Amino acid sequence: MATGSLLHEHGHWMPEDFNLRRAWLASLINRTDGTIPKLLDGAPNPVDVFRVLIEQDSTIYMLANAMFEEVPTKAPYDRDPTTLKKQVRTYKTMLYLFNTLLTSVPEWFGGGGSDIPNGLVGFPYNIIVDWPMGTASGRQFFLDSRVNECLKNILNKWGEFLKDPTAGTTNPKGGNQALIDAGWSTEVAIQQLESKANEATPGTSYTFDQIFEYPAGGDRTNFFNYACWDDFFTRKFKDGIRPLANSAVVNACESFPLAFDTDVSRRDTFWLKGTPYSLQDMLGASVSDSVASYVDRFVGGAVYQAFLSADSYHCWNAPVSGRVAYRNLLDGTYYAETAAAGFGGSMGPDPAGPDVSQRYITNIAARGVLVIDTAGTDADIGLVAFIPVGMSEVSTCEWFGNTDMGKTVTRGDLIGAFHSGGSTHCLIFERAAMNRLRFNPKAEYPEIATVNLAVNSELASL
Repeated sequence: MATGSLLHEHGHWMPEDFNLRRAWLASLINRTDGTIPKLLDGAPNPVDVFRVLIEQDSTIYMLANAMFEEVPTKAPYDRDPTTLKKQVRTYKTMLYLFNTLLTSVPEWFGGGGSDIPNGLVGFPYNIIVDWPMGTASGRQFFLDSRVNECLKNILNKWGEFLKDPTAGTTNPKGGNQALIDAGWSTEVAIQQLESKANEATPGTSYTFDQIFEYPAGGDRTNFFNYACWDDFFTRKFKDGIRPLANSAVVNACESFPLAFDTDVSRRDTFWLKGTPYSLQDMLGASVSDSVASYVDRFVGGAVYQAFLSADSYHCWNAPVSGRVAYRNLLDGTYYAETAAAGFGGSMGPDPAGPDVSQRYITNIAARGVLVIDTAGTDADIGLVAFIPVGMSEVSTCEWFGNTDMGKTVTRGDLIGAFHSGGSTHCLIFERAAMNRLRFNPKAEYPEIATVNLAVNSELASL
């Protein structure tokens, strides 16, 4: 049963201010020329490949049109959630905007007016499809494996741009001009990054250069000399900023508690209202038989879930010490959300989807699975599973080499990272461990949490 409540908390992946969303999308539309090249760098353009799938498959074509048509014409749904104007109402416009985003970094957007606040646009692709993905046809469209294969290729191409140090001219003072042009060197953006890091350790007031590692020659004027978006996004904390707690389990990610459930089932109706955890689906037992025996061990155990804000630290640290018993990366969906968070659901359409669908997507989204066997360690609590879950365009979960099968990890070790944006993750514990572990109350009862729990801080003690 759930011992903590599922919170509707935003991860700051999309700006909450509608005026800011409107201004950002208007600027994107102004940069879009209404064409989709067939080739990029001599290879097929994945956006054009997606267009071909839509237009040559009658079922996909029907859904691609219907998901825009099913957005209600009455207020406020007659207007796009990000613009309050009826601008993105066809799949072709969606594709044109996707194509423009292939060569754009996520922005700290200033809005261009005194009435529009600054804010992070962390999920730019998601903003475009936010209303359509909440329709009945949109749910079918974004669950289709062919659609998700196309989306994977689009987002991987975007990821290449985000990792490319030549994607944007070099600033005379150093650093990547694309990051500077996207607003990241502004004082308000840097202060937000500092504030987010400091709030996880109350009483601190470190500056960016005291908190994070960055290349030599970096300062505020060249946005710390980061060579590309991905180097900035996967930045590491400096030594001593996140000390390792002396506890059985430490927080694997800098993250905000979302849910804590006990007595978790092998298989459950994760697609219905309430979206319970379903271990067989979360761990991908239908994809890989080798993980099936581990599912048996976790039945009746507990799941702790927390989400990462887009303006936070995005590397993963080992929650426990032990031997890597299983590791995998699972393909899945990118823009699917539960029906309860869509049109017709009791909560109404989620204006920041898949925000309220975070439990649901642990069963179906692109994600990683790592099972650590703690036997023989100073905190022998059986098996512990760590599942990083990609949300929307967070399409890449990367395991580091120290998590190869059979290797030993130590609490606090860097074990992997998200790329592109904020996301969510789960830790799964065996039932027997729950009789021994004492959890941080803010993890066990997420409703009392007010800020991120620092990575490497105490999650549970014996």
